[in-house]
Amino acid sequence: MLLDPENNNDYTWADSAYAGVRFEGLRDLGSFESCIHEKGSRYQPLSDAAKERSHIKSAIRACVEAVLGCMTMSMVAKMTRKVGLEGNKAWWGLKNLKLNFL
Repeated sequence: MLLDPENNNDYTWADSAYAGVRFEGLRDLGSFESCIHEKGSRYQPLSDAAKERSHIKSAIRACVEAVLGCMTMSMVAKMTRKVGLEGNKAWWGLKNLKLNFL
């Protein structure tokens, strides 16, 4: 989970591993709105409304994760060896352009 105060988007997207009091304090510091999945437990399963909310959040996250997974697996985008910020920006820009042509 990345909380950047300069981010234009005020939403926090994460799975249920980041649900809980520990992470609520971090989100409140940056005034981020939570879009984190709710977590059920063995004897307290999620309600139908909570399941529906998690389903909607999963649909949005799946779109992003598919692109990142494609970049990581097929485009060998795990690490860059470019010097300087401009070189890395150009490299990632070309990788993203290549992904759009696929």
